[in-house]
Order: sequence, then C-alpha cells, then structure tokens
Amino acid sequence: VCDMLSSCKCPPNQLQKDADCSIDSMLQGSCRKHLCSSECADLSYVSSLDQKSCLPCSMRNETRKYGASEYDGDNKVCTCRNPPRGAPTGNRVVSWKLVEIHDEATGLPISNDCVRCPAGSAVITRDLYDEQEFFLSAGMRFIADPYSCSFCPDPHMYFDTDYNCVCSEGYILTGEVSVGEQSCIEHLPSVSGSYSKIRFQDPALAGRKSLDALDLTIDSVIFSHYYLKAASECEYYEGTSQGLQSCQALSNLCVMSMYDEEAAACKEVDFISQKRDRTSSSTLPWLYYEDEADSVNDDRSIGMKISLYPQRNRTNSLSFKLAKYTLNGTFAGIEDLSNQLEYCSETKHILNQPNWLTFGNGYRNEYKCSIDDLIETEMFFFDMFIVDESHESCKDETINSGLQCLYPVPILIRNLVEGRSFPNYNVHPLDEYNDRYVRRFFLVDNQSGKTQSGLELIRYAKRIALQTIIRSEESNKIYPPKLIIEYSTRPSARQSPGDEVADLLTFVAEYTMDTSTFWATIQILSGFVIAFGVVIFGIRINNWLSRRRASTHNAGEAGPTSSLRFVVHSFAVTIHTLVLLGTPFAFVVCLYWFIFFKAQSEVFLMLPSNNIFYDAGNNYFLFNLAFQVLFWCQTVNITYTIIDQCQNSIILLDWERPKRQDCSVSTWRTVLVANEFNRMQAKRSTSIEFSLILVGFFMTGLNQYDNAAPQPNFDNSIHREHNVALRFANSVLFWALSWLVQVVWKTLIYERYITEPPALKFVDICTACNTSVFILSDKNVCFYLHGRSPYLIADCSMNDLLEQMTKESNGGTIDRGLDGCKGCQIFDFFMTSAFNRQISKIYSYVGPRHSKLSSSSEEQAGQISLAKLEMSTFLQSFITSSNDYIVREPLYSEHIFGLTPADIATQSEQLKCILQPDNGKWNHSYNYTSSTFLGIEMDLFLHDILTYNFADMLFNNPLASILATYAVHKIREFFRQWFGQINLSKKSMVDGRFIYT
Repeated sequence: VCDMLSSCKCPPNQLQKDADCSIDSMLQGSCRKHLCSSECADLSYVSSLDQKSCLPCSMRNETRKYGASEYDGDNKVCTCRNPPRGAPTGNRVVSWKLVEIHDEATGLPISNDCVRCPAGSAVITRDLYDEQEFFLSAGMRFIADPYSCSFCPDPHMYFDTDYNCVCSEGYILTGEVSVGEQSCIEHLPSVSGSYSKIRFQDPALAGRKSLDALDLTIDSVIFSHYYLKAASECEYYEGTSQGLQSCQALSNLCVMSMYDEEAAACKEVDFISQKRDRTSSSTLPWLYYEDEADSVNDDRSIGMKISLYPQRNRTNSLSFKLAKYTLNGTFAGIEDLSNQLEYCSETKHILNQPNWLTFGNGYRNEYKCSIDDLIETEMFFFDMFIVDESHESCKDETINSGLQCLYPVPILIRNLVEGRSFPNYNVHPLDEYNDRYVRRFFLVDNQSGKTQSGLELIRYAKRIALQTIIRSEESNKIYPPKLIIEYSTRPSARQSPGDEVADLLTFVAEYTMDTSTFWATIQILSGFVIAFGVVIFGIRINNWLSRRRASTHNAGEAGPTSSLRFVVHSFAVTIHTLVLLGTPFAFVVCLYWFIFFKAQSEVFLMLPSNNIFYDAGNNYFLFNLAFQVLFWCQTVNITYTIIDQCQNSIILLDWERPKRQDCSVSTWRTVLVANEFNRMQAKRSTSIEFSLILVGFFMTGLNQYDNAAPQPNFDNSIHREHNVALRFANSVLFWALSWLVQVVWKTLIYERYITEPPALKFVDICTACNTSVFILSDKNVCFYLHGRSPYLIADCSMNDLLEQMTKESNGGTIDRGLDGCKGCQIFDFFMTSAFNRQISKIYSYVGPRHSKLSSSSEEQAGQISLAKLEMSTFLQSFITSSNDYIVREPLYSEHIFGLTPADIATQSEQLKCILQPDNGKWNHSYNYTSSTFLGIEMDLFLHDILTYNFADMLFNNPLASILATYAVHKIREFFRQWFGQINLSKKSMVDGRFIYT
C-alpha cells in the first residue's frame, strides 16, 4: 500500500487500483494512493503490464501466429518454457519471449503469448543470476525480463546453449570482463604481441635522458581490453564510423604510452599510417609532427595581429579550443579553453575567461592536489587549437562553426619516449634542437595503471606551461603557442590508512620573446663592467699595499702580500667591488624590462621566458643567482667592515693644562668626547625607519607591490607570483625615492639651516672640550681631528664657556685650525713607520690584559695612567713641533683615486708625516667618518635594498620583507655598537664603565 506522496508501484503480477479517500482522511494526511490486489493469481491469471486487468496466459483457440504460454503456478507467472541453462555446444540457443496480445477492436490486452527471439538473442530469466542481481556475460550485465530478447554486446556474438555470449565462427573474442563489454574481431592486427604491457618511466628520477634508473612495466587490463579491437578495426577500416572511433581509441592508447615507438599501440599506428595512401590517411588522428623542432617553432602560418588593448582588426585576447575524446575514441565535442589546465585547483569549475588569456598577462599557479581526487576523475584526451581570427572562416558566419580558423597547437610532452631516451626532457635551451612535438595529450591517466588486482599507478600532469612567443621581426604577430607538459607517476594506494597522498601541481601561462640578442648585449656590457671593476680593484689593492708596505719598511716584518690579511682584504675588496658595480648594473637591466614592458602601448617586447622546467638554463637563473650573490657578498662585506671598524685605534689627546701645579686636569671632558664618539659609531645619515615606512606605504598602502606582476600595464591585477626582475626594479625605485627624499632634506634644509652635520658637530664638541682625536684605521693611515681649543681654558663654568665662544665669534681668539692651515681641523693623516712604531710601543705597555678595564687592578690602572701620559706627551710634542709633519693639500690624483702619497709609500729617510686637510664632500661627509656607520652609508643602504629583495624572494610578501630588513638592521647596529664600545674603551684607555650609548 502506497500513500499519496509515494511514487511506488505494486509488485509484478498484482493489480494496482486507485484508493478512495474522504475529505477527513485527506485533511488528516492518511489517504492512500494505490491499493494492490492479488486477485489475478486466484484465477490462475496474471496482471497486464499496466497492472489494470487480469489476463490468461494463452488463448486456446489462437495458434497461427504466436506460441502458447503456460501458467507457472509456483511463481504465478506466464512462461514460454525456454530451454534451461546447459553445457556450451557452440550452437545458438532458441528462446521465446512473452508478448501481450491486444484485442484489435478495443485495444485492450487479452492474453500473454510467446514469440521467438531473433537468432543469437535470448530471454534472460532469474535462474541465470547465480546469486547476483544480474546475469553477466561478455562483460555486459543483463536483467531478467521475460518480455524482451537480450542481445550480446557485439553483433558477431550469439548466446550459446549455456546462455553465455560467444563469437561467431571466424571471429576472435577480445576484451576484459573486468573492464567492460567484450567484442569480436575478424582479424588480428599486424602488431599483436605484448600489447597489454605498458612502461611507466619518470625522467626526473631516471636522470637527464637515460632510462636506466626507472623502468617499471605492468600488464594493463585497459590495454588488454581495448587494444585488439581498436587496432583491428582501424587497420582493416571499412569506412564506418565505428572504424574511425577505433582509430581514435588506438591513438589514445599510443598517447597513454607516452608516444613510445616500441609500444604496441604506437607501432600499430605507425604501421597503419605507412600502409595507407594520402587519401585514406585522414582516417588516422594526427599524432606526430613530422617537421623538425625548429620548423615547428618558427612557423609563421598564424596571420592575426595582436595588441595589448582592444583595437580594430587586432586581437588582445587569445582564444583556444579543445577537441575532446573519451578513452574508447568517442568524440565528446569542442569546448573553449578556460581553466581546464588547472584541473585539480579550485578554479577548474570557473567558466569565465581567465585573465591570462589577455595578451601579455603572465600567470603562475602552484597548488596542492590530492591524488585521491584524481582517482575518480573521468579521463579525456585533448587536441588543442588556437583561433586565428585573421582567417576568413572566422569572419564568415555562413561557414560551419568556423573550424577552418582553428590552428593546431603543438604539444611538447617532456616524458615522451624515443628509443631509450627522453628527447623532450630538456634542462637547457640548447637541448631543444631534437624536440619531438605531438598533438594529443591528457591531464589525468587513471586507467592504464589498472591491473587485475586494481588501480596500482596513476599518471597526471604535474607541470603545465602554455607559452606564446612574439615574432622577432613582427612583434605584433605570434608564433604558434605551444603547450609543455611534464607528467608524474604515483602509486594510487595510501601508505597507511588516514594518509593523504598529495602533490604540488603547477600551471604557467607566459608571453615571451626571443631574448638571444638581449643576452648577447648583456654579455658585452658585462665585459665592460668587469673590466672597470678590475681597474677599481687594482687601484684599491695598490693603495692598500702601498700603505702596508710603508708600515713594514725597515721594520723587519714580512711583505704585505705574504700575510693572511692580504688574502682576506683582497677577498673583501673583490666582493665589495662586485656589489658596488653589480647592484647598479642589475638595477639598470631590470629597469629596462620594467619601463619598456610595463609602459608599452603597442606590442614591443615581452619578458624573458621563465621556463619552469629549467634550472641553470632558465632566463631568470642569472637574476636569482645575482640577487643572492649580491646579498651575501654585501653581508660579508658589511661584516668585514664592522670588524675592521671595531679594530680602529681611537686616541683622545687632552690639551687642557692644570690651573695650578698641585691640581690635575678633569677627565670628564675626555669621557664626554668618548661618549659622543661612541654614539656616533652606529649612527646613520639616513633613517632606516623612514625608508621602511615609505616603502611599506607605497607597496601595501598604494598597492604598488603588484607593479611587479608580469602584465604589460599598471592595472595591478592579483597575481600569484611576481616577476623577479620587475620586482627588483620596482622595489629599488621606492628605496631610491626614500633615500633621495632624506638626502635632499638633510643636505639642503635640515643640516644647512636647522642644525649642523654630525661629523662637524663632533669636531665642535672636541674643540669645546679641548681634545683632539686620532683615529688609526690602518697601520700608516689615520685621521686627525684637531680639537685644540682657542680658549684660554676649557675646564670652566658654563658662563665662562659661553663668554669665550662669544669672544671667538667676534674674532677675539686665535684660529681653531692647525698651524700652517687656517681653519683646518679635519685631516687625513699619513704616518711614517717611526710614528707608527712609537704608537704601538706605547700600546704595548697596556698589553692584552687591558681587554676589560672595568676589572682592572691597581697595577693595571697605573700602567694605563703611564701609557696615557706618555701617549699625550708624545702626541702633544708631535703636533706642536711642525718639524715632524707637513700640511699640504692632496694632489688631484690622490683626491680622486684615494692614492697614498708617493713619499709615504717609499718611506724615504727624510720623510715626515703628511696631513692632508679634509674639506668635506657635497653631502657634508668627511673621510674620518669611514670609521663609523656615517662613512659607509651607501654600503648600508645597498645592504638594506639587497636584504629587502632577498627576503621578498623568500616570502613574496612586502610586510615580511620589511620586518626582515629591519631585523637585519638592528642586528648590524647591535654588533657595531657593542664591539665598538669595547674597542673604544680599550684603545682610548677610558674606563668602560663611563661609556654608554
């Protein structure tokens, strides 16, 4: 009994009557839709097919046209008494089906009689089920139905006396029952050996182009099922659509074999293609390009003109079509290409045209794919076409669907096998000479890896690249785009329950050009840059050697080139020179692509190819390598510079005289100068905080970070990955802007009208404290800050100090400058070896025990006092006696190239120390600041840029890059301040407890 909401029917052989329903029952929801009755069985009748009347099994007086049926009282059905299932005899079984006889006048059913089934067919009854819910024969499922005759899946099959389907005489049974329906073929194909074997080979694991490391062969039930039928019907093609479909299926099997010419399917395809003449060869799908790789790549058959923006008679958006086939060769139609190549990502079901089809818009998507999801994916094969809109068939609407304007897209399968090698598994552009292009591909192969025990292996497209190249001579036209695919093979079974087997898939769409001319130009320019770098390196090393040679002259020391210090310093100079020249050069190269690619209105150039399949052969390998090398070189250089600065000798010379003979001079002025120098050690002329805030504001606040997207405009669409060259140019531009803003502000305004430069401010403090400073940065080169005060006394009250400063401003005191050089207080000081030895001798009084002044004993304190006294006496006598040094302006060559004076380098017998006045540079910097961060601002700025770029390559996030850059800055600052303070305390002989930051 069924209720009103049910759509069920009464069981067979029962009458089905409409149930009466009152209004009350309807309101209560208890109405019944049908009532089932077994009254027909009580009369030894059966119900009609529409279950509305009872019928006898056979009309006794009608024997001319139909066979008589009998009533089966046990099962309460009519039966034709068909022969039972017996042993196979090779003869066709003869069976009868029930038919319902209708009255010719009324059209109502009147009986159930029997009619003989056509030859080869049979009536399937429930007694054939063998404890299943169906009868299985020849891979086909049959459901019991006494009213119909069932046919075998192949027209050349018939039901034997055991009710199993067998092939007619002269035909061969093919196919696997576990896969699908079997079939019969009349002829075996010419290639019929080992057709079920398929080799799974992974060139990435096997080595560059050798199969020795991986060669897994299995017996595929899919190949066993499809091959013989497809190969036979294609080879002995009789002009039928079934024959064409078989040729498609045979071609699909060859594609699944990775076009291996040793595979049976590919051998058969080759045999058929050679056997047929030109007129009949069209029955075979086009699989291989017969032309050489250069001919395919240089094809100029596509006539349409492209543009970056919508223009009349030009195309700014490419259109691709996919011809789709199933495994058995059935044509599944032609569809537009959208997101099918991202077959396992979240975008695969989005039908809208993707942004990367707009010409010039590069795209890259790396996503995680679960292998379990691929197991249930339906397998299809594709032929890819590009729509050539210049073809007349694309404009004429009367031509059927415009198929003539579809131009085939060559497919490069990196796993393609040829003999015992992978000709398409290229690792460098030079390997492309023997590439073999094909036409058909698949995305997921979850069929060929099936064996009798189930699915063992699954093959899928791991990396896909759609590459479009503009022509060299006509940049508004393109060569045929090519699709590059690399497959990967994985076991289908999980290692353990609960494990998720996943892989990282990649899809790339890129628009590029031939960059051979560009790289040839870069090589030439690089030669000039390297030559210039060698000259700079030679000058810097020669200067250093001349200074070291002077310091060892007549001193009994080894030559300057024989020490480890020379090797270390030469390496430091080399990498520093590399950074100083390499960073601007890399920026100019990247800026070229940034400007001409992003700002073009007509197609002029495309970015170099970022081939995801190449490492060292990738155009961007050199970019990535250069940025990493520059970063690490500058990091090493900054580290070396910090170590070198923290070894400088800072000597504080106090000129103050005691007020009375029984009084000592106050040390607080010396402590003040030491603290001011200590604060200046890690001080920079620009603010890293301002630079990072400005860069962050532009990158994130104004969304300028996406300027690095590989698209020829500044629309800043969302991209998953930026171009490394565009990113470097984009970030350096904003870093340079932040530096330029600060330099202009400080040089032209702040340090000119508001305050004075830190370097001059420190000299003024030294003068107010009546203290000179010697900074020994090398064995014979140092800097001298003449801080001898023109005032009568410096250890005085504030009022006295202000009064003396007023007097100086009115010209009532002597000049601050050193005798012989009016107004000069800052000098580059070139020492003689005798002067250097005397300084070293005085420092030797203190020795290594003076590493920590805060823990000095009374004896050590006494030694320090004696050393300070002797140092002051020696230096005061040296400065006040003009016979020991000369003051002269540097020669032009010495000023430009930083050369050591020739007489210092030769250390002649009558040599005197040389003091060269330092009048400062345009940005208010002085040479003595090279012993602090102020003097290496450009190196620090370059390190900031390279650090940010290096972090951006790692994180691909501007905020993370900013944080990383600031962290590196703080680390630099900490170590420079920490070790610099220790060195200052040691070399100035000022107790470290009085020095603070």
